This record gives sequence, C-alpha cells and structure tokens, in this order.
Amino acid sequence: MNEILIDENLPETLQHIFGPSAVHVSSLGQRMSDHQLWTRGRANNSIIVTKDADFFERLAIEGPPPKIVWVRTGNLRRIDLEGMLARVWHEVSVLLNNADLIEVHSDRLEALSFDVR
Repeated sequence: MNEILIDENLPETLQHIFGPSAVHVSSLGQRMSDHQLWTRGRANNSIIVTKDADFFERLAIEGPPPKIVWVRTGNLRRIDLEGMLARVWHEVSVLLNNADLIEVHSDRLEALSFDVR
C-alpha cells in the first residue's frame, strides 16, 4: 500500500490501525504545513488522512495525487475514533482503489473521484 500520512490533527495512535506504511507527520521532524504535507503526498503518491477541509478543496482544484481520507466525524474521544476507524479501514482501503477522496462519517463512507485537467 502507498504511504499513509496522518495529519497532525489526528492522534499518532492511528498508525497501528493503518499498518506499517502509516506515518504520523509529527514523526517527520519539524511541524509540517498543509502545503508541505500536500507536496510530500503528491511526490510520493501518498494517502493523507486528515480532519482538515483544506485538503478536500485542494484535491478538487489540483486533482490527485495524493488521495485523501477526510475524517468528518466531529469530535470523538480518541478511543472511539480509533475504534470507528479500525472498523471501516478495510472498506476505506478498498474504496481507495477507485476513488480519490473518501469521506468518513460516523454513519457512512462516501467515495468521490476527481478528473481535473
């Protein structure tokens, strides 16, 4: 699987759910701006997991890569967020084969593709 970049607005503990290709941005050294994270994701054909709407907007304008998993659950306790993502991660991974953006809601997943030229 491609590198999975976990944005700073999500807990580092998600790495164990996403597998060995997952890295939390805090482990990359200096604090990364959204622009730096996007640039790394684009260069490495990565998947960015975030709660930040800016990545959706950028994906809509520039197109992939990277692919985005946008966590739109609102505020959850860390343990609840981890449990919910663990339950849906396999399905998210499957959807990423054909979609550029996966929106993860508390009650559903939404998959979108972007053809930006």
